[in-house]
Amino acid sequence: MTLAVSTVLYDGYSFDAGLADIAEAGFTLVEPAYIHGYVDFGETDLSEPAARQLRHRAQTEGLGIRAVSAHLDLGEADAAEMLRRRVRFAAELGAEFLITNSASHARMDSFRAALETAQDECEATGVVLALENPGHGADNLIGTLAEGNALLDRIGADWIGLNYDIGNVFTYSRGACDPLDDLAGDLRHVVHYHLKDIATVADDWVFTPIGQGDLPYDQIIPALMQHGDVPASLEMPLRLARPGRADPARREHPCSRTEIAAALTTSRAFCRSYGLV
Repeated sequence: MTLAVSTVLYDGYSFDAGLADIAEAGFTLVEPAYIHGYVDFGETDLSEPAARQLRHRAQTEGLGIRAVSAHLDLGEADAAEMLRRRVRFAAELGAEFLITNSASHARMDSFRAALETAQDECEATGVVLALENPGHGADNLIGTLAEGNALLDRIGADWIGLNYDIGNVFTYSRGACDPLDDLAGDLRHVVHYHLKDIATVADDWVFTPIGQGDLPYDQIIPALMQHGDVPASLEMPLRLARPGRADPARREHPCSRTEIAAALTTSRAFCRSYGLV
């Protein structure tokens, strides 16, 4: 399992700065991230020419792109065209996986319509849609691994899988769901993982480098590796705060590049100590 690094870590900096630092830290894969509330971007940033330019910039740093996070609520009225745009963007990046959210139970019909619209694009490009379990909110179609499996069993499409975010399942459940217990379930639909760690500080949650938080990554990583070579990315939104364990909020100032470099080094060393490179 070769680790990628999500660019959420570089919120507040240019892609060029993030790409250079990720490569310098010894990684060979990057996961570009376009997530409202995590980073600033607009729909024009998801054009095919922009994808080709970003792919070239990553290649210049010796980085490949296996997955891209470009989240949206697939229950929204305009989700169908936004999803198709993201599929084309992922294809131009050379990415195998497009990671996005699903929708609420109340918007199941709109969710299914968006998937139907994107089917031809996914099948033509070979891009796999990886639906991610959210880290906050309520009534989502995918709150746990079991719910994700049930949803994909109903959909029955081989171009859709799950991006299982290990930190998100903990925070979405308000700490009630142990990711290690959840991972003991059926992982047949999981096509990609996000590794995210969280520490409890008084009444707050704080995002940390991998292995520095409350989640038992010393057991989680070996459990993941037992299930084969499923791609994984480090997703460390260190600029975000969750005071009172509420929804994520961006701090006024970004983390320093020195702090970011330290988080990369610490996380990489921890993961490598358990055989995940």
